[in-house]
Amino acid sequence: MKKKLMLLLSLILIVSTFFAACSGKENTKVKEEKKEGISVSLVIAGGLGDRSFYDSSNEGIEMAKEKLGIKATVLECKNDPSLYGDQLIEASNRSDVIVVVGFEFYDVIQEVAKEFPDKNYIYIDNVIEGVPNITCIDYMENEGSFLAGALAAMATTDESIEGMNKEAKIGMVGGMDIPVIRNFQAGYEAGAKYINPEIKVETIFAGDFEDPAKGKESALALYAKGVDIVFQVAGKTGEGVFEAAKDSGQYAIGVDSDQRYINPDNIMASMIKGVGLSIYESLERIEKDEFKAGSVYKYGINENGVDLAFGTEDMKQIVTEDMIKKVNEIKEKIKKGEITVPEAK
Repeated sequence: MKKKLMLLLSLILIVSTFFAACSGKENTKVKEEKKEGISVSLVIAGGLGDRSFYDSSNEGIEMAKEKLGIKATVLECKNDPSLYGDQLIEASNRSDVIVVVGFEFYDVIQEVAKEFPDKNYIYIDNVIEGVPNITCIDYMENEGSFLAGALAAMATTDESIEGMNKEAKIGMVGGMDIPVIRNFQAGYEAGAKYINPEIKVETIFAGDFEDPAKGKESALALYAKGVDIVFQVAGKTGEGVFEAAKDSGQYAIGVDSDQRYINPDNIMASMIKGVGLSIYESLERIEKDEFKAGSVYKYGINENGVDLAFGTEDMKQIVTEDMIKKVNEIKEKIKKGEITVPEAK
């Protein structure tokens, strides 16, 4: 009897150990599956290295690789229209989520998304509604540009800043005359006139986002008109604006990323868009099953989607502390709805 009892206990122990081991392996397997993130392709109309919009989008992908464990690929189109469809299809074949950056994709993304209904498309800086697998990120660049315009209006007549013509005249170079750039323009002009209703705001559209020579030519034309500060909203073309500012001993405002590091002696601030942040948060929502496919996510001042940046702490400020304080006060008024910023898209 004792032998039978001992045998029975031994069998129970063996079976329990077996199931515990299997359960442990299964739990390990589940943990491993959780660690393996979704596959993502970033498709950009231009190329990396613009130190602006495209690089900012890639920062969001890199952040998601580090924190979410996604598998990511970047596909560049180098502004070649013949590649837009091909690269988008390539991305759709290899990834679960396709992040698309560039107004140039407006038509082609709608065509490709229909061919791949099980894939998620995140379209950056544009709005398409009614397509269930295209989710859009729309930035309120007019709010951030309002801050840039207010800063420029304060600085242009300030006697403490060397080199200002003090004629209350500022400028902007846009990459192309398209809705999103006009939205920058609307905010910039409104912010400037909030400070000084009599200020003059001159704008030139360079006609290109990838041509620094055109950016420089446009900025030099504005400086020749007596403009003190030029807000560049032109992607890589904007690098020419910075060159013109340096050569002319004038000032510029950067865009999309904090660009003061490029030339802290002539770039007084940058109107930043949280492109990287919005991409990371979108991928995080997908991971958490909180993503609303087919919707439009808005990123303004309240969502940390736009702001004004003044470089790193080690950089000498061109603008005064009082100006920065005033900008922050204006930002709070926009947050509270005390200032309504006009929109142009």
